[in-house]
Amino acid sequence: MNLLNVVGDALWIVSLSIQAAASRAAWGRIAPGTPTPLVLGLRAPRAVALCLVPAIAFVVGAGLLVLYRDAAPWSDEAWLLFGVRATAAALFALAHLRWLTGALATLGREGALKP
Repeated sequence: MNLLNVVGDALWIVSLSIQAAASRAAWGRIAPGTPTPLVLGLRAPRAVALCLVPAIAFVVGAGLLVLYRDAAPWSDEAWLLFGVRATAAALFALAHLRWLTGALATLGREGALKP
């Protein structure tokens, strides 16, 4: 295990914790049984909608970790995969926060949020 691997893991942990905290805060604001907006006008139950992006991020992060495991320490491949992991972690967190903001705004306009 090298430093790039540890830092990459830490970035994914931070990304997933940001997503989990945001989902937890939204969970408390959305009334039970309210269909939550996804993309393209689709709606899903609150639990599915709030856990979907973090679950996908976890699977992608685990896949990148498996790819990174075989890279030689401090090689060009290791640096490239570290950059991909760091960028993907940040993009997943930003995408989740952006989607959550839009979903809460939509539910707020519909009056489906708890006070």
